[in-house]
Amino acid sequence: MSTYYDYLDAQVNDLLNIDMGFNNLLGANLYYLDPGAVRGFFERYLLIKEFQEITLSLFHASLCRELDPQIAALVLSELPEHVGWNYHKQLLENNVQQHRTPTYFRTDEVADGKIIEIQCPGSAWGLYELLYSFFTDHASTFGGITNFRRTLSEQFASSLAKHLGKEPIVHHLMDNASIPHCVRFFIQKTRKQRVRYFGYDKGITPYNCNLIRGHDFQGLVYEAYAKRRISAWTKGLLDYDLPPSILFEVKITDVFPFWAKTMHYYRDKVRGLFPFTQWITPEGFFLEDGSWTSIEQFCRLSQKQRHYYVKYAGSDVDLNWGSKGVRFLGSYSRVKSEELFGEIIRGYHSKKYWIIQKAHHINERAAYITRDDSLLETELYAKLSGFYGPDGLMGVLAMLRPFSKVHGAINTILTICK
Repeated sequence: MSTYYDYLDAQVNDLLNIDMGFNNLLGANLYYLDPGAVRGFFERYLLIKEFQEITLSLFHASLCRELDPQIAALVLSELPEHVGWNYHKQLLENNVQQHRTPTYFRTDEVADGKIIEIQCPGSAWGLYELLYSFFTDHASTFGGITNFRRTLSEQFASSLAKHLGKEPIVHHLMDNASIPHCVRFFIQKTRKQRVRYFGYDKGITPYNCNLIRGHDFQGLVYEAYAKRRISAWTKGLLDYDLPPSILFEVKITDVFPFWAKTMHYYRDKVRGLFPFTQWITPEGFFLEDGSWTSIEQFCRLSQKQRHYYVKYAGSDVDLNWGSKGVRFLGSYSRVKSEELFGEIIRGYHSKKYWIIQKAHHINERAAYITRDDSLLETELYAKLSGFYGPDGLMGVLAMLRPFSKVHGAINTILTICK
């Protein structure tokens, strides 16, 4: 039995009347970031919003043929026609003021403050909330949290009420939530902060919700009340967390700050948020040093020189979910790389696009607590996730694994920023 894990399990299971608990490993310490790194997380919010606003403007201009239509075509490449070009163009025509950028989102960051992904709303809000409660209640053992004085649920509730200008009434669609019980845990925690939910609170119907939260575009446009809600959204009568648009869900937009057709619209400070990223074409792609390479030439490079990730960049949820469509070429042999690129180019011809992104890693030695309360220490890769809302940064979660592709698997060590 473990006092610490028993606490974490009970927090979840008792609140939700389930048998899931905490399924990861517990970091032995709060994660230390020096003051400059913490300040960087706070300051990146405005740069992230600038990136999102510019990307939205480029997408709109391309839809209207004011800019190269290939910009929008890349974003919409795999969507069915009825939710493709005309649907998104109509969103713009009916809703130029309402088609906003995401309200709440999570970043995944690696070395040098490089953002490798922005998810709206992203998973792990409940995990951060759980860990914040744990470290607060065990401050005498682990020390106090100094950079974030309020829980994520408190910040979410207050910022949402301010953003909406009224009492929040939420419908959270969980059809593609990667950690459903953690979503429910966060819902229950925010209910204690006066956020009401359809399906949880008496008197709340699908028709009086003023914020719709979902985990993917398809879930938003195919749910039972979609037409009515999107119409109300165009009139400013309700809000979406993730807008009912594919734009902020696909990774192809990671290319825009580096692509010849769009890069001049982004300031260097905005471009500096992201690792160097290119669209993979049959002819090849640019490398970070500015040189052009064919796929054949790239595959002949040594593994050390192939220090890049390839990522699926489209809207197919089966590939665009979690880390399913992510491969680290630095661990692939030449033959395996050639096979992977062969699959990517076959997909290219059916408009299933992939990107290649320079790899950045945080390697460090860290300690964690096992389920039998043993303390172990090992070399790990780290990923830091910033949680953001309309008032800016709300908290930072640290994930650590013994593998370069860090995500929320059961052997992932979790802690939060001090």
